[in-house]
Amino acid sequence: MNLVSIIMTCHNGEAFLKEALDSVIGQTYSNWELIFYDNNSTDKSKAIIDSYQDDRIKYFKSEKLLNLGTIRNLSLNCCKGEYICFLDTDDYWSKFKLEKQIYKFKTNQNIDILYSNYFEVRNQEVIKKEKKMHRGNCQNEIILSYIKGSPLTAWLTLMIKKSSIDKLEYSFDKNTHIASDLDLIIRLSTYSNFDYNDEYFGFYRLHANNESINTHKEINELNYIVNKYKQNKKINFIFQYKNFSNKILIKYHLIQKLSGNYDPNTSSIDSKFIRLIYFIIKITPNKILKFFIK
Repeated sequence: MNLVSIIMTCHNGEAFLKEALDSVIGQTYSNWELIFYDNNSTDKSKAIIDSYQDDRIKYFKSEKLLNLGTIRNLSLNCCKGEYICFLDTDDYWSKFKLEKQIYKFKTNQNIDILYSNYFEVRNQEVIKKEKKMHRGNCQNEIILSYIKGSPLTAWLTLMIKKSSIDKLEYSFDKNTHIASDLDLIIRLSTYSNFDYNDEYFGFYRLHANNESINTHKEINELNYIVNKYKQNKKINFIFQYKNFSNKILIKYHLIQKLSGNYDPNTSSIDSKFIRLIYFIIKITPNKILKFFIK
């Protein structure tokens, strides 16, 4: 059986940690290791981990708080598996995820990255959303997928061949946090073949403390990524989609206006486009704006 390395980074994740761990322990595929990297937690996360007493769980701890790009690099360096998966402490898996993904890798040697659909969990409600799936070389779809929230870039369902990551000049960009996963997938997409399972293997929890709701940080990191790849001939496909930056920026400005804290200068991207958006948002009634951020 092929060893699967599961990376779970944690900063004060006690609220949902047990459910995430139980979904790993309960996998029908048993040859895995969990690389649990404690990102300077001050809550009961360590006590929860210790309560499992499972030799497959490998505990590591940072003595200072690190961004996700850095701590994911540290985690990856600890992995011994042929395949890499990622699970955040507030998400969880179906029990067949690893088994069915490994089976698909074995039946098609040309796959580099596998993903699946996932459920959204809001409070106690589990929401199933049908999303379009893609296979093969998915460079162009990566950007559209990120904007639309489709599963191609859904971190919790991915299984990646470690050998594919090893081909990269570097794995995670240590200058990134919220967008560290997107940045890695963009670079992997220059040569990787994607495929998917039709089933729903992940449960993505939406709650008030999700990192991804920090739109201001997200905008700055997307701007950093766009600038980083401007001269890269293999990755400049990103600029075929102006919506990559523009839709994120529009969403940010709409949310700020509706919250009553609108300041167009908080975005690090200065352009005529942003000034036009600022003017349109400024003169548009809030009840109309609400329609555009759904």
